[in-house]
Amino acid sequence: MSDSPEGLPGDFEVYPSSRDAAVEFTAALSSLKKALKPADAKAHARPGEAYDDFIIRLALNATNNKAVLYRKNDSAEETKIQAWLSLINEKSKFAVLTRRMPDFQGLSAQHLRQIALLSLKPENITTLVDVLAESYGVLLVVEPGFKSMKMDGCTFKLSQGTPVVGIALRYNRYDNFWFTLMHELAHIHMHYDYLDNPILDDLEEDNDSDREVEANIIAKDSLVSRQYWRTAWNVRANKKQLLDICAKAEVHPSIMAGMIRHQAKNYKLYPELHHSMDVKSAFGFAND
Repeated sequence: MSDSPEGLPGDFEVYPSSRDAAVEFTAALSSLKKALKPADAKAHARPGEAYDDFIIRLALNATNNKAVLYRKNDSAEETKIQAWLSLINEKSKFAVLTRRMPDFQGLSAQHLRQIALLSLKPENITTLVDVLAESYGVLLVVEPGFKSMKMDGCTFKLSQGTPVVGIALRYNRYDNFWFTLMHELAHIHMHYDYLDNPILDDLEEDNDSDREVEANIIAKDSLVSRQYWRTAWNVRANKKQLLDICAKAEVHPSIMAGMIRHQAKNYKLYPELHHSMDVKSAFGFAND
């Protein structure tokens, strides 16, 4: 294996120790090689890690984590999603070993609103990982998805109970980042007991399950109260009035505009509010 990045244990992966695990490893390795090309691995591999080493590492993660998607569905799309989930899982386990954080005590509606208010200042995004870990006991792992991967975020809990939110940065937009984050945090708020298995969210998919409808409602309510949302919707054609409502509602204009664009199914509205910052760059990723 190639050298690990600074601070990451060199023996982090464990090779399959049983015949069944070896069969699973081989199946995962085959699926990964079909779905991910060297260009796909380039943005996700460790510094100096060769393509083959990267694929082996993901296959080992899949085997160790009982990643059943490799065995149930060998499509390239599902394999990319599971590979991304493997990276989120690996990074979250390393993070919990290297940072001090309180035991998770639950997320209340008030906590969600407190977190949402951080979106008023875009510069807060650079300290968000620390704030969520140190103040709320939640691990946030930002890892761009693989090319053409239809996934926005995920949430699950580690064996010791620490909840993890993964964000794929599917779109490099401030509003998309914050709605995805609040949607995943809403799952933790409402569905923590079900997070032994990951919840994977493609927010563009029409999903009318009770769980997803609840998460969408809570995410929206956390960002802007229903009263202010109704007012903003009624004045959506008037930019000055909309900005006044944003100030009163304590919601960033880019986020409000994004919610209106989505609700109206009109993505030509407010192009000047569409991007308030380069989210990928803020998290240290190249903007391709």
